[in-house]
Amino acid sequence: MRADITVINKKINDAKKEIDRLEDLRIKDLSNSINYIENEIQIQRCEAQVEAYETAVELINSLPTP
Repeated sequence: MRADITVINKKINDAKKEIDRLEDLRIKDLSNSINYIENEIQIQRCEAQVEAYETAVELINSLPTP
């Protein structure tokens, strides 16, 4: 089960890095409002992924060990 948590933690870190990258784009000119909206949607999607992965880790950790 620890291998599962390691894989999930890697996915959490990857999603957080993507959030950082997308947030950096906020500072730059996104040329138009559609690009800005798409960027914001991507940020929300990544934040939801992080939350889901963290919930999965909590559930795995709450399982009784055999």
